[in-house]
Amino acid sequence: MSYHRLKLRHLNALLAVTEQGGLVAAAKALKITQPAVSKALAELEDIVGQRLLERTRKGIELTTAGRILVRYTGSGIRTLREGLDSIAQARSADAPILVIGVLPNVAATVLPPAVQRFLHEVPSARVRVRTGSNAYLIGLLRQGELDVVIGRLAEPSDMQGLSFEYLYPEPVVFAVRPGHPLLAAPALRLAMLKPYRMVLPDAGTRLREAVDQFLLASGLGMPDLAIETIDVSFGRSFVLNSDAIWCAPVGVVETDVSCGTLVRLALPTASSAGPVGLSLRADRLPSDALQRLLTEIRLSAAERVPAVDGARWTPG
Repeated sequence: MSYHRLKLRHLNALLAVTEQGGLVAAAKALKITQPAVSKALAELEDIVGQRLLERTRKGIELTTAGRILVRYTGSGIRTLREGLDSIAQARSADAPILVIGVLPNVAATVLPPAVQRFLHEVPSARVRVRTGSNAYLIGLLRQGELDVVIGRLAEPSDMQGLSFEYLYPEPVVFAVRPGHPLLAAPALRLAMLKPYRMVLPDAGTRLREAVDQFLLASGLGMPDLAIETIDVSFGRSFVLNSDAIWCAPVGVVETDVSCGTLVRLALPTASSAGPVGLSLRADRLPSDALQRLLTEIRLSAAERVPAVDGARWTPG
């Protein structure tokens, strides 16, 4: 028997004909042509030196030699598949897992292109993205449940044992639906926002503190009518279906603004900008995979703001 001529396609053809009960069904199952199945079977019989299949009134049946070969081939193919599956599982087990905490505004802008480039370089990596308030994410980072947080600089007391790398400043902006009454004003002033309900970040968050400081410093004061949320989908839907004003980081609304779904009010808000950057545990060296992802995040941030200060600050 010429074992060196034996190919996996020969055995697959024999098993498919046996399981499917005919050449046509076997060809369909293997996603090849019927002549290709017939050729593979003919070559296999030539290699074995015996007839393996016989045509009867009931269809195609195995000969004695065919039944023996199928018995051993079936177990062999199963063993081979189990081996290949084991290799795949082992590779999956070795694949790096990165868990990223990110504010909603960063999740919509800086992070997606960075992750795309990273996965192109490390396709086996598994990336998990967690969103929430800055304080919530920093808490998870301190507990070791996140590898990095991309967000605003936390309070100094919360940064003990953590490092912060500044990426870029991000101001809050005011956005409304197209056709909003304020868009018809010939000269827009902050005081004109007072009668309208405002969608604000949750109280107690770093972002809300920045918003409150800006509103007070601008003379507008705290709004009488407000809804508090960091849920981007709710804020977007509410503003699109009402005359409410959305006060949010520019990253949250910039895609909608560029598409014309929302309109950014022409108001000076540069003074509301807060530092966005990378928070990491100071006592843990980043893995090679995390280092590569951080590089892509820095590049993505640099594309967003051309001049990026790469200084690193470790409090305490």
